[in-house]
Amino acid sequence: MTPAISVVLPVRNAAATIEEAVDSILGQDSGDFECWVVDDGSTDDTPRILARYSDHRLRVLSHPGPHGVAEAMQFGVDHARAPWVARMDADDVSHPERLGMLMEWAMRHPDCAALKSRVRLIDGLGDGMDRHVAWVNGLETPESIACARFIESPIAHPSSMIRKDWLQRIGGYRAVEWAEDHDVWMRLLEAGGQVISIPNVLVDWRDSSTRLTRADARYGEAARSAMRCHYLARLPEVMQRGVAIAGAGPIGKSISRGLNDLGVMVQGFFEVHPRRIGQTIHGVPVLSSERMAEVWTDAVVLGAVGIPGGRERVRQLAMEHGRVEGRDFWSVC
Repeated sequence: MTPAISVVLPVRNAAATIEEAVDSILGQDSGDFECWVVDDGSTDDTPRILARYSDHRLRVLSHPGPHGVAEAMQFGVDHARAPWVARMDADDVSHPERLGMLMEWAMRHPDCAALKSRVRLIDGLGDGMDRHVAWVNGLETPESIACARFIESPIAHPSSMIRKDWLQRIGGYRAVEWAEDHDVWMRLLEAGGQVISIPNVLVDWRDSSTRLTRADARYGEAARSAMRCHYLARLPEVMQRGVAIAGAGPIGKSISRGLNDLGVMVQGFFEVHPRRIGQTIHGVPVLSSERMAEVWTDAVVLGAVGIPGGRERVRQLAMEHGRVEGRDFWSVC
């Protein structure tokens, strides 16, 4: 019989955590699932640990490589038989009720393309990750998730479940120059897919110095900026009307450079920092916030203020001037 959910778990050299991760899936309260573990060329004890399992729900795929997490994930998706694909990572832990609750919420929202839950950070390495988890957990509506997609990934990937037909429609997982998981959500949200947030913690999300998000340049700020520009330039209103950038710091400059390279007109910058006001960046002026109407006219406003509270202040300012978030205004940091 076809299961309701296919869990896909890519792994490479995770002998220290893979058993806990797999056990947390096999220990689910809901039994209507299969789990595809894709071994992407492990050279440690991972294959031997996986060989110990005899549970019929667990399928281990050898993917000689390494090819990378995107290709390993897609290899698992290609084998998945269920209409829903749930992501799992080799160093995280799913709570026993995770899959059952995801399916329950999916049935309540038959038109959604994907779901996510809250996560709990374990073995955190600093306040930055704590703040990120709080931010991701705080995105509680489909609208807030969609509007946040240019800031950082609005979904903790190992908490997610996506319809397989939606995943196929947007082209699946791809090896790209930036984070493959964020790229999936960019394409899904761009295509109008709705993501539902479950207000329960269903995954323990482990932080470590060897996580790809810390160790791989594709998850760094330069790659994230390139991705932002790539997808911003695909918005018809951005290409047609150009942008005005709130914030002339490093992120604002990077966005300006990237959009210029993609043929998007940057009308100008507006700032509150007195030393930046009056400068010219990439041929356009930096004006004070009092003069912002001179540069944003009909342009799409991009909030690129990185200081604490800056995002909220720019959002408030934009909305006071009639800007609609997710159409006339986007936060990018």
